[in-house]
Amino acid sequence: MKKIIVLVNILLFVSVNAQTTVLKTADSLYDYGNFSKAIAFYNQLDNPLDYADKIAKSYYYIGNYEQAIDYYNKALLNNPNNQLIKFEQCKLLFQNGQLAKAKTHLLDLIKADQSNPNYYYYLGLVGNASDDFETAQDNFLKAYQLDQTHQNAIFELAKYSLQKRAFKKVEDYVNKGLESYPNNKKLIGLIAQKHYLNNEYHESISQFLKLLDLGETTKFVYEKLGYCYGKVYYYSKAIKYLDLALKSDPKDANNHYLLGVNYEQIRKYDLAEKHVLEAIKLLDQPLDEQYAKLGVLYNLQDKPAEAIQAFNNAIKENPKSESNYFFRTFTKLDYFKDLDAKQKEVQKFNNQFPDSKYSEILNLKLAKFKSEKFQNKTE
Repeated sequence: MKKIIVLVNILLFVSVNAQTTVLKTADSLYDYGNFSKAIAFYNQLDNPLDYADKIAKSYYYIGNYEQAIDYYNKALLNNPNNQLIKFEQCKLLFQNGQLAKAKTHLLDLIKADQSNPNYYYYLGLVGNASDDFETAQDNFLKAYQLDQTHQNAIFELAKYSLQKRAFKKVEDYVNKGLESYPNNKKLIGLIAQKHYLNNEYHESISQFLKLLDLGETTKFVYEKLGYCYGKVYYYSKAIKYLDLALKSDPKDANNHYLLGVNYEQIRKYDLAEKHVLEAIKLLDQPLDEQYAKLGVLYNLQDKPAEAIQAFNNAIKENPKSESNYFFRTFTKLDYFKDLDAKQKEVQKFNNQFPDSKYSEILNLKLAKFKSEKFQNKTE
C-alpha cells in the first residue's frame, strides 16, 4: 500500500512539474511573440481556460479575430468583472464590425467606471462607425474633459470641427493637443488643412513643411505645398513639390494641370503644354478649362492654328462658355489674313452674345485691323 501511495505521489509530482514546464514554455512563447505555438502549449494545460485571455490575445495578434472574441467570452466567464478583459473584447468587437455588441459592453464599462476617458473615446468611435456623429462628438468631448492630453479624442474633435469649417475650434483643439505632444503629425496636418481651406497659404506652407521635417513625405503633403506655393507666386517651388507628388502618382491629372499652370507663369510654355496635354489625356470629365488653357499656351507660342483647335475642343466640352468663344474669335483675328473673314468672325460672336463684355475688345481689335488696311492703301 505504501508503495502505491509513493508511486501516486511521484506521478503527481511529475505531472505538476510537466504542467509547470508547459506553462513556462507557453508564457515564454507568448512573451516573445510566437503566438501560434503559444496557443498550442496553453491548450496542453489541464486548465487552459484559466489562460483564455492570453489565448484570446494570441489569436488577435495572428489575425484570427473570431477565435479571439470566442476566447475573450470564455475569459469573461471565469472573470465576469474583469474590466480590462471586457475592454480588450470591446476594442476587438469594434474592429470586427460588431458595433451593437461593442456599444453594449462599453456602456456596461462606463456604468462601472465613469472616470475612464478611453471608454468614452471608443464609444465615440462606435458612434462614428454607426453614422451617429453628433453622439460620437459628445463622447469624444467627455473623453477630452476627463483627459485634456488625450491625443486621439482631440484629433476627432478637431477633425469634425474642420469638416464643419469651425476654424476657431480647430485651432483651439490642435493647440491644446500640441501642448502635450508637439510633434503629433495628425494634429499638425489638421492645422495645415485649416490654413489651406481658409486661404492662409503662408501659414499652411509652414505647417506642411513641418510635416516634411517629421518624415511625412506623402503625395498629399507634396501636392498641398505645390498648390500653396503657386498661390503665393513661388512658382519654382510649386513645380518642385508638384513634381514630387507626381512621382507618387504619375497619373494624377490635376497635378499635371497645376504643373502646366505654374510652368506657364515662368514662361516655360513647352513644359506647360506637355503637362496640360497629359492632364487632358487622363481626365474623364468636362475638359473645357484644360482645353482653354492649352489654347492660351499655343497662342503664347505663336501657334494660332493649334490654339483655334484647342478652343474648338473647349467649346465642344462646354458649349455654354462664352469665354471660350471669345478666345477662339480673338485668335482667329490674328490668324486670318482676310479682313472680311475677320469681320465675319466678330459679327458672328456679337450675334451669338449681343450683351457680351468681350464685344468691345473684339470690336477694338477689328477696328485696328481696318485702320491698318486703310493706312496701307493710302500709302
